[in-house]
Amino acid sequence: MATAQLIPLPPEDAIRVLLARGRQLSPTFAWQDAYAADHAAMFTVAKSAGFDVLQDIFNALSKALQEGRTLRDFARELTPLLQAKGWWGRQLVTDPLTGELQPAQLGSLRRLETIFNANMRVSYAAGHWANFERNKRARPFLRYVAIRDDRTRPEHLRRHNLVLPVDHPYWDVWAPPCGWNCRCTLQSLSEREIDQLRAEGEELLFEPPADELVAWVNKRTGEVHEIPVGIDPGWNYNPGRVGANVAINEALSQKAAGAPFELLEPLVAERVRSDAFARFVEKPEGSMPVMPILPAIGEAAGTAARVAILSAETMQKQLRLHPEMTLADYRALPSIGANPTLVFRAGSSTFVLVKLDDGRWRYVAAKTTKTGKAAFVTSFRYASDEDVRRLLAREGVKVLVDRREK
Repeated sequence: MATAQLIPLPPEDAIRVLLARGRQLSPTFAWQDAYAADHAAMFTVAKSAGFDVLQDIFNALSKALQEGRTLRDFARELTPLLQAKGWWGRQLVTDPLTGELQPAQLGSLRRLETIFNANMRVSYAAGHWANFERNKRARPFLRYVAIRDDRTRPEHLRRHNLVLPVDHPYWDVWAPPCGWNCRCTLQSLSEREIDQLRAEGEELLFEPPADELVAWVNKRTGEVHEIPVGIDPGWNYNPGRVGANVAINEALSQKAAGAPFELLEPLVAERVRSDAFARFVEKPEGSMPVMPILPAIGEAAGTAARVAILSAETMQKQLRLHPEMTLADYRALPSIGANPTLVFRAGSSTFVLVKLDDGRWRYVAAKTTKTGKAAFVTSFRYASDEDVRRLLAREGVKVLVDRREK
């Protein structure tokens, strides 16, 4: 019987993903505070809120990944540092959501093992996914590979040898790791390799098993999620793809930081024309760079950011409140930012508008973070001339760019 040839990747892709996640360190109280794809887009550790340990844990993980260190090395070096900062053992800590004191497990050898395994698996999954995308023309299929022993979940064993195209929507949810301590992986295959596996007697599946969905309530947010049996809550997404996209977005941001403004539009436009952006609009996960920021806007808004970001949260709101906006509209955002008809500020928001030939306006609202390090699109819709006149009549409006015909 054929066995999967899971050749370890050079860690460059995995390292790139972990470093990109480390750009956003977000202390949390409970793991449910940052759900599913948020974990792959940032770095967080539950119960780290209120303790100055998140950077230390990230640094130790980064060192372990880059130097090929083991869990034992990671824990041995990190434990005394965490103990010295008081993040160890069971303690009473304040829940920022309720203000109440609660007993909680902080650092322990078992927790460090969970942190190490989860982050390493997500980083390597993202590294593999970047490789799948680069090579999908030659190797257009993915094979689900489970470890067939008594430690593997039955639902994961049922999916062993499932073969589907790289872009199949089934991988939106069933992409390993599919839970805590999940050891399953994905393997890319060419058509020739599929034929070879079948010739060797491997029983491949080309139709995914039916999912049994169970409702799970996030007690921190009240959100209800329908999760397939066999996937742990918080793992019902594709951690590899989200992580790989985070690394791509980070690389784009770094290029944008040193690029002349006239090069920002084609740089961002290439990203929003991608299949990854189309998937993001249809099923928001993570975030996407979408709109170059004119120097005059950045100066007025007090931000050094060169490109505005569209978050999954805002994209979900857009789908709910403005279903009339099409993929073509969202793919126009780079041009809107680079060549606006009208830009003005009111309060803490900046409004960027482009007038179309049919008399309507495409209207983008954006805000910067308190630190000024990032800017985010907060709304995108169509507006009429009357809407624009009303916006300009608001008190305290400051026009930054005006290219309207006089």
